[in-house]
Amino acid sequence: MQPETTEPERVSDVPSASSRVLFTGGLVADTQRRALVRADVLVEDERIAQVLPEGVRVIGTEHVIDVRDCLLLPGFVNAHAHSYAMLSRHVGAGLPLEPWMVHSWGNTIGRTPAETKLSALLQALEAVRTGTTALLDHLGGDVLTTSAAVEAYDEIGIRAAVAPMISDMALPSTVGVPVEEWPPATRADSPAFTPAAVHELLEWTEELHRTWHGHDGRISVFLGPSAPHRCGPGLLARCGELAEKLDTGVHTHLLESRAQAALPPPPGARSWVDHLKSVGLLSPRLSVAHAVWLDGDDLTDLAEAGVTVVHNPQSNLQLGSGIAELGRWRGHEVPVALGTDGVNCGGSMDMLSSMRLAAILHRPGQADPTGWETAWSVLDLATRGGARALSLADTGMLRMGMKADLSVFDLRGSAFATHEDPLASLVFSSFDHRARWVMVGGRLIVDDGVVQTVDESAILAEAAEVSRHLLRRNSEYAELAGAQEAFLTRVSADARPPREVMPFRRTSQRHRAL
Repeated sequence: MQPETTEPERVSDVPSASSRVLFTGGLVADTQRRALVRADVLVEDERIAQVLPEGVRVIGTEHVIDVRDCLLLPGFVNAHAHSYAMLSRHVGAGLPLEPWMVHSWGNTIGRTPAETKLSALLQALEAVRTGTTALLDHLGGDVLTTSAAVEAYDEIGIRAAVAPMISDMALPSTVGVPVEEWPPATRADSPAFTPAAVHELLEWTEELHRTWHGHDGRISVFLGPSAPHRCGPGLLARCGELAEKLDTGVHTHLLESRAQAALPPPPGARSWVDHLKSVGLLSPRLSVAHAVWLDGDDLTDLAEAGVTVVHNPQSNLQLGSGIAELGRWRGHEVPVALGTDGVNCGGSMDMLSSMRLAAILHRPGQADPTGWETAWSVLDLATRGGARALSLADTGMLRMGMKADLSVFDLRGSAFATHEDPLASLVFSSFDHRARWVMVGGRLIVDDGVVQTVDESAILAEAAEVSRHLLRRNSEYAELAGAQEAFLTRVSADARPPREVMPFRRTSQRHRAL
């Protein structure tokens, strides 16, 4: 293996500190120079103290980890996920977003704090197992149980931005068909769809922020309006005002499916992005998931405001929603991050799978291969891009002074046998995406393949029975979703997209130097 190397300035002895871990002998990803460096990484307390030439003597190190034949990466940042999905992984499977969403809602409603916590524990386990050190949970369900999910993230030790997903519009009224025009058999006027009052949703979110935001330097609480077409302008404006007051982020879905793209924006707004601008939400605080059906003016507005767009390639495909124009986003210099979405539509919490899809999905639509995504460019989306979306100013890179959030992957095995390009092999070729070591803020969460902070076996043992119990208890809501399935599938099928699913672009979107 012959990685490009530029050795750091050699020092002699590094003084001891109170809590020190040395990763020695590995290939370290320098994401700024896009080079792999054979080096040792010294962690003191929660930060990276030094990236040293291999073999430099370090005095007083409490824990030395031999990572020869391993690749050290910044921990992945998953900028869009839904923890409720872990207990309903295949509910509504094989449907487009509109009918699928009612099935998901029907399985989520009425969850207890214990069920909410178990689902978040499962999500965090799957995340850290595959190298993720921070995630954003756009958490559906009762806002009053959201603190249970935060407890789960605190116990496992992952960084988490929790954005309780709130809406003040009944689900049937968000698909562009007035409730009175729904067939009677769909029961679109069921009281089960009545949302909580706006003031309660915001008060509960603010209380969660007071309780948890900033906890242990790892937990943050964002405002989480579900989507602009699911929230009245008053709720959206108040989310923006509260985010300013609390100095926190805002996260929402945006223009995910063809049916959403066909919905006209509120009177006076040119588009849904223009509507977000009119209520004061366009700012660097905001991140938006999916954004499949944006136009050029939308992209200009998002770029000028510093809004981060979170790409979720598998979910967009699995729900038949469309193919986002990543290359076009790049051309407009829109900040971009990467997510998995919930496992019930995004497959898993494995960010390497999301990186692989993001790297290859858009190639058929780009004539010039110099504009294609590379292993390095999608790694940047999954690290620095996500750190920006979650307002993590000192994570996303393995450099001196940054928080020690890192993941270590074994390079032994057939995918790496030729020693050609370890990072490209991991992104494009590897089939085992389990990280061997994962560290968050200087704390080893996964040590040589074993989760250290919770009893993983006990958590996994609960999942099947709790899932079965949820299906039994919420069977009436599943029946309601089933009654709407054919109608909503037709709504999805009849929606005309504003462009081809994947336009073929002959001009290059050069971005490799970004």
